Amino acid sequence: MSILIMVLPILLIFMTMRGQTKKQKQVEQGLKTGDTVITQSGLIGKVTEFVGETRVKVEIAPGVSVRMLKSAITGIDGGEVKTGDAKADSKDKGSDKSDKGSDKPADKKA
Repeated sequence: MSILIMVLPILLIFMTMRGQTKKQKQVEQGLKTGDTVITQSGLIGKVTEFVGETRVKVEIAPGVSVRMLKSAITGIDGGEVKTGDAKADSKDKGSDKSDKGSDKPADKKA
């Protein structure tokens, strides 16, 4: 019984790591020149060149390219879609319109 209690967490950790490794390999194999990628450190850039089996060149700013390991790329960036911000912007615009028509003076921050 005590062996089962020790083996079960180890098995759970192994299965979790296996899934992450499989996902990472899919990301690395799916990379193409021109893909916008996100790195583990949070940098977003465009793949410009493949350097060997394990490295790529990523342009992180116009004219600024860095070589990095493929394993440092966590995923492909889907684009600049910010649904939460768009909703907040529309609420802000709506509140501005309602303030214009009201008789109450607007609060001013000093």
